[in-house]
Amino acid sequence: MSECVITYDGVPTVSVSVMEFAGGHVVHEMQYFAGPFAAPESRAALAERMPGRGVGEA
Repeated sequence: MSECVITYDGVPTVSVSVMEFAGGHVVHEMQYFAGPFAAPESRAALAERMPGRGVGEA
């Protein structure tokens, strides 16, 4: 599993990849992409702000 911030058309986007390995090779990969978003109100009390990772921060 990996998480990184990529820039696509000048806009930072979070990318998460989940990879399955077998025999030293990637045999399956799923990728997820999202822009920053605030935690929903129902989960806001469980969320922890990370420096440099806030909504609207690049």
